Amino acid sequence: MAILRFFFVFIILLLLLSPVIKTKGVIIQKPLIVIAQDNSQSITLNKDSIFYKNEYESELNSLINKLEGDYDVRYIKFSENTGSDTVLNFSGKMTDISSVFPEIISRYAGMNLGAVIIATDGIYNKGLNPVYSPNLNFPVYAIALGDTISQKDLIIKNLIHNKIAFLGNKFPLKIFVSAEKCIEQTVELTISREGKVVLSRIIDIPENGNTTSIDIELPANKLGVQQYDVKLQGLEHEISYENNESSFVINVIDNRNKILILANAPHPDIGALTFAIKDNPDFELHTEFINSFSGSVASYDLIVLHQLPSNQQNITSVISEIDKNQIPALFILGSSTDLTKLNNLDKGLQIEAMSNKPDDADPQFNSNFVSFSVGFDESLFFENMSALKVSFGNYRILGDTKVLLYQKINGIKTDKPLILFSEQNGVKSGFIAGEGLWKWRIDDYKFNTSHDSFKSLINRIFQYMIVKKMQDKLIVESAQVFSENQNIIFTAEFYNEAFELVPGLDIEMRLTDEKGNEYRYNFSNQGEAYRLDMGRIAAGSYSYSVASSFDEKTYTAEGKIIVKSINIEALNTTANHIVLEQLSEQTGGKVFYPDNMQSIPDEIYKNTNITSIAYDKEKLFTLTDLFYLFFIILLFATTEWILRKYWGGY
Repeated sequence: MAILRFFFVFIILLLLLSPVIKTKGVIIQKPLIVIAQDNSQSITLNKDSIFYKNEYESELNSLINKLEGDYDVRYIKFSENTGSDTVLNFSGKMTDISSVFPEIISRYAGMNLGAVIIATDGIYNKGLNPVYSPNLNFPVYAIALGDTISQKDLIIKNLIHNKIAFLGNKFPLKIFVSAEKCIEQTVELTISREGKVVLSRIIDIPENGNTTSIDIELPANKLGVQQYDVKLQGLEHEISYENNESSFVINVIDNRNKILILANAPHPDIGALTFAIKDNPDFELHTEFINSFSGSVASYDLIVLHQLPSNQQNITSVISEIDKNQIPALFILGSSTDLTKLNNLDKGLQIEAMSNKPDDADPQFNSNFVSFSVGFDESLFFENMSALKVSFGNYRILGDTKVLLYQKINGIKTDKPLILFSEQNGVKSGFIAGEGLWKWRIDDYKFNTSHDSFKSLINRIFQYMIVKKMQDKLIVESAQVFSENQNIIFTAEFYNEAFELVPGLDIEMRLTDEKGNEYRYNFSNQGEAYRLDMGRIAAGSYSYSVASSFDEKTYTAEGKIIVKSINIEALNTTANHIVLEQLSEQTGGKVFYPDNMQSIPDEIYKNTNITSIAYDKEKLFTLTDLFYLFFIILLFATTEWILRKYWGGY
């Protein structure tokens, strides 16, 4: 009992003094061996595909088991990205070998990295040549997969096409075709849309190893995002038929603004206007004369009325149709304009003629005009422009108007407008109060050696006239075409009546695929806007409907997207072992093939630089850190108490 009491008190005193104890130890860190396995599709696109789909994984696991006894083995996969999952299915759509080594260096920084074993066919179609990867301070042992002997194969190498085409036009398509060991002379080429063949042609097969191009024009006869499938007829005994097909997407639009120049009679100003906008792909221009015009103006986005209404022609029906359809109208005045009829239209400008003799009005730029910029030095440009022939009289501006140019008569600036714009009930009207615009085209070339400034002026005027106020409150935006390895991302905005952004709404999307399957998503609120990232989805055509409720009303937006399949891996099926040999040679490694990959552990063992590392480890701690001393104290005290009770010490 005295001994128990002694140790009991002794331990308590030590704890009160809290002495610091230092211990030393040795930590052995095994060499780290990283096995990087190529999981891209090109591995199985050769004559040994059955081996890689069945036996190869067992061989790889056997190699890993051999290495695990002496080394710390880590396993990663790569294709277009690098990951750590263990499922080997050779499904990667791209191969980026150059990204593997920076990932390894970053992931295992500070560890005893001994070597990297990379199993690949050497084919890379993303990133840089891995031979030029920096900071490779470890040997790279390569398992050379695939087949370096080219096999019989017909390949669609590339498709070059426009991204946008206009409805009713034709768009060009250039197809690059290459062949390997094909004895056939010709092959059928077909182009399909929505499962229907739109073009079929017999083409010549290029000579072995060569590439030829085929130029085709296709009609853009259907609106929206259109997917076309290009296919070469499969030849007998081809190594792969996947690269005989390719697809492309083109957006067929009809958002060119249709402009009608409706003239009283032929005039050089009409030619100047036509010249200015004929090359603008956003405009579709039609010119008609009022005495032969029998169509409707309802389908146009802007009506240019040249010297109309006139003394000879009554355009009451045309004006009524313009007003009914709320179409912006640009009035170009001249000697034939009937000012009385014009004034009765009440479009924003009234002129009281005081003489039949016109005035010569030089253009004077209004520095306070800010509705649009013409893209050049306005003051200098208009100083060099010739005078326009305008009506002599009193000018009266009505309503909400914006003046671009004032008239300068005999060198004196007046408050009479030369070019102005008005807006009534959201519909714009414009006035060019004189004739002689054709002279400005000539003056521009005379002073600036080009027609660019004149073109810019006319195009900006027409664009300003056509632009309408935003009507949609729910605005949804995204790309129309995605690749199957891209995340599908949408953004949305919602505006109230004052055109202010409204946050905090619930916005839902319904996505429907070609089979009618429906998927639902919800946008997340990000500040005053909304965002939806639905990740990657399967290739195909999808329609979407977005809906949100605000102020007891439901607002919707609809659209369509196309997700393209990627077939890059099939474009090159011949293994590139030269890359692996260069990579291994410059790092002190070696190239192996699947039939001798089990000898890699022996080769690594021979490398004296790949060894375990011993670290000295010191540790400082106090007795209070040893929690089990509490139980020892409790044990001693309890034992003494029990003995004293048993022997009757109390």
